[in-house]
Amino acid sequence: MSGIHVRRIAWGAALVLAVELAFREIARRSLLHLVLGGNATIASLVIATIAAAAIAAVASRGRRTAGPILTACFAMGIALQLQLGARLQSDGFYYFAYLRSLAFDHDVDFTNDYRMLGLGDKTYLFRPTRTGHAESAWTIGPAIVWSPFFAVGHVTATRLHASGADVATDGTSYPYRQAVCVASLFYGLLGCWFIYRLARLFFPGRLAAAAVVLTITGTFMIWYLVKEPSMTHAASMTSVAAFMWLWAATSASRRTRDWALLGALIGLAGLIRWQNVLFALLPGIDALAALARAWRGGDRVVLRRTMTGSAVFLGCAFIAFTPQLFAWRAIYGTWFARSPVGPQIRWLDPHFVDILWSARNGLFSTTPVAYLAAIGLAVFAFARPAIGGPAVIAVLVMAYFNSCIQDWWGSAGFGARRFDGIVPLLALGLTAFLEAASVIVRRHVTAVVVAAVMLVALGNLALMGAAQDGVVRIGETLAFDRAWAAQGRVLHGWFGNPFTYPASLVFALRNGVSPGDYDLLSTNRFLADPLQPYGRVDVGAEGDDWLLGDGWHAPEKDGAITYRWAAAPAQARIPLDHAAPLRVQVRLHAFAYPNAPAQTLTLVANGHRCDAGTATADWQTLECTIDRGAWRAGVNELSLQFAYAVRPMDVGMGGDPRPLSAAIDWIRVAVADDTAR
Repeated sequence: MSGIHVRRIAWGAALVLAVELAFREIARRSLLHLVLGGNATIASLVIATIAAAAIAAVASRGRRTAGPILTACFAMGIALQLQLGARLQSDGFYYFAYLRSLAFDHDVDFTNDYRMLGLGDKTYLFRPTRTGHAESAWTIGPAIVWSPFFAVGHVTATRLHASGADVATDGTSYPYRQAVCVASLFYGLLGCWFIYRLARLFFPGRLAAAAVVLTITGTFMIWYLVKEPSMTHAASMTSVAAFMWLWAATSASRRTRDWALLGALIGLAGLIRWQNVLFALLPGIDALAALARAWRGGDRVVLRRTMTGSAVFLGCAFIAFTPQLFAWRAIYGTWFARSPVGPQIRWLDPHFVDILWSARNGLFSTTPVAYLAAIGLAVFAFARPAIGGPAVIAVLVMAYFNSCIQDWWGSAGFGARRFDGIVPLLALGLTAFLEAASVIVRRHVTAVVVAAVMLVALGNLALMGAAQDGVVRIGETLAFDRAWAAQGRVLHGWFGNPFTYPASLVFALRNGVSPGDYDLLSTNRFLADPLQPYGRVDVGAEGDDWLLGDGWHAPEKDGAITYRWAAAPAQARIPLDHAAPLRVQVRLHAFAYPNAPAQTLTLVANGHRCDAGTATADWQTLECTIDRGAWRAGVNELSLQFAYAVRPMDVGMGGDPRPLSAAIDWIRVAVADDTAR
């Protein structure tokens, strides 16, 4: 049998098995049940699919292997979705509501759809708009691209219902929901193919393929392919990847039809996620550069061609985006609308450093691969400025936009999910990084090996530090997971997270703290959210130590109250986003004993004193207002000073040798003037 026949048979088998896996997820039944005479396990089907795909790839002899590889990945992806319990969830319900309403009700009034999907308790969705519709802050694009798979789900649900299964055919049962999950995996793998094609324009195939795999598995994207595929991120990444590949492939010579297709793709990308329209900057920069050159050179032909192409691009983008305009018109009565249930965009209050380096879903700090990719993209921009320059600008613009969103960290999402559109550029940058790193390693093999061994030696020094701190008991049996955790804590205390550099180093130098303190103190700054002009130190609660300095004893409980006894003085750290006049409140009770003097509390903020009053033996709240001039953006030292601290054993109150002044429940700071900034 010839190689081409082997490849076709193997690939055909792989496709059949992959479809079988997808049908198992949608219908919870086996298409091959009759053929196999039983119900083959998921694992056996995945293995068979991968084996068939591998045979097809080998028989291809290096040519046209994308199909078998993607088929094998599809099989593994379905298996992971089944293993991880992928389902319609989170924001996926709101995108799915578009699909269900359009398919069954032929409108975009989601009043009934929200209730059918179990969202009836979210009362803010049901405030009628000007046209009497339910609220929606979500896009129509996912419904459009998911619709073919939704149709398969409908056929499946209808057949199951006809066979007597308890499956609804109203667009809400599991065949419809799981079909959307399969759709996202399909589109995500299609996006991987476009990303590979993009990187392949500039780099060898092996490097490009490795970069694609590392970018998808090393970032948040893998989560939204196999764990939460009902979100829009897979389809969003794919639409942008197709756009970027076409943009780069036609950059040298772009015809009118290329401009039209680019416009249609960016319009589709905007339908899926609105911020994707920002990537129109890429051909926009090309057009501006071409117009500038033509203007200087007096080339009217290029001027006319570029202006025509730009007009075609904008026109096609507008046409592709019109479904959203009609949806807005129906829901809100205007062609352009902003839903009140969506997050605010604070253009003049960006969290640019946070969104890149914060421990709260920061792009670089939580996704090290993205850090390496950014370095590679900068290298690529120097090597190929015509493509790399606009790419870097697009990434920066997207980062700025995302940093202006009210919940810049992406709410309860996994990772820096709102950066799905720059994933193709991250893969391009990672390919450049791999190429440059390979050259460096080949030239400096000894230095690289020595550096690797130094990391091993550093691990031993960290273990010594853990033993010195008493976390690791010398001579006792120690499980490696505990040893590694102890070493990690020591290393973090010394260096912090290296993927937060340089932000954490600057923060540490400016505030006189360790780089390891950056993670919590910078991310959890009080007053950072205009809607929450306050902050609270819950003393005695689990994990309060990062906000406490010297002068505190171990945490204790009094019923439901957690607290710590303070000595005199006791130090607290108040991380602030900005300076403001603050009202400082302390809930406490004094340590009382017979004939004790009056216990007073004085608050000292960065050297500025404020008398809060006298504390009694009962729980109470003392407060005082400290002017703006006492505070600064960053970490502030707040000292709680008392009239006395006495050891209970010295006043006949038992054998406790600790010096006690007062028990502290919490410390709260709030803006005294809400208009101050």
